[in-house]
Amino acid sequence: MVKKSSATLLIAILLLLLHFRAAIAGGGGDYPRRPKLVLIIVIDQMRYDYLVRFRTRFVQGGFNLMLNGGANFADCRYDYATTITGPGHATLLTGTYSNIHGIIGNEWYDRSLRRMVNCVEDPATVMVSGPDRTDESRGSSPHYLIGSTLGDELRAATDFRSKVLSIALKDRAAILMGGHSPTAAYWYDPGSGQFVTSTYYMAALPAWVVTFNRKRPGKDYCGRNWDALPSTSEGKNTQFSLFKANYDEPCPDTKFMDWLDRTPYMSEIELSFAEEAIKGEHLGQGPDTDLLAISLSENDYVGHAFGPYSPQVVDVTLRTDQYLASFFTALDKLVGIKKVWIALSADHGVAPNPDFIQGRKWGLGMAKPPLIRKAVEDAMAAQFGPGDWVVGSSGPYLYLDSDALQKRHIDVPTAEEVAATAAASVPGVTAAFTRAQFLTGSLPPSALGRKALNSFNPKRGGDVFVVLDPYALPFSGSDQTTHGSAWSYDSQVPLILWGGAFRPGVYFDQCQPTDLAATLAATLGLVQPSGSQGRPLASAIR
Repeated sequence: MVKKSSATLLIAILLLLLHFRAAIAGGGGDYPRRPKLVLIIVIDQMRYDYLVRFRTRFVQGGFNLMLNGGANFADCRYDYATTITGPGHATLLTGTYSNIHGIIGNEWYDRSLRRMVNCVEDPATVMVSGPDRTDESRGSSPHYLIGSTLGDELRAATDFRSKVLSIALKDRAAILMGGHSPTAAYWYDPGSGQFVTSTYYMAALPAWVVTFNRKRPGKDYCGRNWDALPSTSEGKNTQFSLFKANYDEPCPDTKFMDWLDRTPYMSEIELSFAEEAIKGEHLGQGPDTDLLAISLSENDYVGHAFGPYSPQVVDVTLRTDQYLASFFTALDKLVGIKKVWIALSADHGVAPNPDFIQGRKWGLGMAKPPLIRKAVEDAMAAQFGPGDWVVGSSGPYLYLDSDALQKRHIDVPTAEEVAATAAASVPGVTAAFTRAQFLTGSLPPSALGRKALNSFNPKRGGDVFVVLDPYALPFSGSDQTTHGSAWSYDSQVPLILWGGAFRPGVYFDQCQPTDLAATLAATLGLVQPSGSQGRPLASAIR
């Protein structure tokens, strides 16, 4: 006969084993209950301060849904120096920087091909633009992306039952968010005014996409102009953009769609497509967690054209807020908002335009990269003889002619040093680092050196890495603007986590956008993406 104490101990052990079994199955108390859908919203070129500057004019159910009920990280900054679209979207979903995921820019010089390559181009694929046919246009894929994304890990963990979709106006945004094995990635083709994909994902568009495209999504905007919202007080009674049609010109034709592509209305069209994706793919309706990643690209187009302190940027932000409120209402009806986790961030910020900078004496305004390239060419010619020494340039990188260096028996680190010294001598340049410094670990032990290192991939990076001064923009225009630097106006972005797993509040802990994938992976009980450098934001997890 078993003694009473022994029986009690046996029962306790059995209960403990049952507890561990439940935890392993995902039902334990160590992890938040998984949602039916994870929604990741990336707003292209969304500075953090927009959430503060314009908040009094936000509607209740848009940004305020997340600001009032989510974990809002007020000091979230990219820790690299190439704050542009391709690297940013890759970073958010891989949880790592360009040194690991390999997307060092929207494009870069490929030494083996001897030309510039786009970060998602793939000659092995073609565009899928119709219900039963492909297009002859070049296709795109994530084959340049190194390592897994959050969506890849979610799919693998559920034996590919979870659905992962990514949607954007830009192909690189959709593709790099989706990773290597999503259910689908869709982007907008301005030439046709339709949403498309490539043969990397599928041979033909599904019926729900065909139906959406056949309705010609731009048609509802015929006859509209882009006028300031009443709440856009900076542009009160202002007509930002007017479409002038010729007599008897059909709408929407190519000319109208080109105009529409530069208005905030494209975000509304994109979110309508995302709503149809939820319906068509039955997202959030299966036994496993699904993931939908959306990048609202139109905000970037408007920001480039007018700058962060323009009434146009105010208006596009307020319209985005209203469009999101409508989308969240639809999401509640389709899935149930309490069954959804939402993450909001951005791929980068943006600098003020040169007119604004110079008018306030903040900096040089324009750095004029052709002057940098000329200085390098002149210095190389003076040291090593005449020749076209720079074969390519992209973002911060200058690529030297390695064949010419080899033929003339020129020491490569010496050539790099000559080029970097020349580049650093140009007004508006803070520093210029050489490839040898990256490879030998001899970059300055500073924040700037670390950011440069996180940007550099040895297989794709150039020979000289140029860092411009704060408020020195790499072009010659005065009213437009850009991004892509290490400085806070480009690197600080929102990061908000909303849903049952997260504690609402404003958090002033330092964080990085790499922490988004790390936090979602941790709360979903997933393996971190392969190159993850982020950390779970434990202070905000219930």
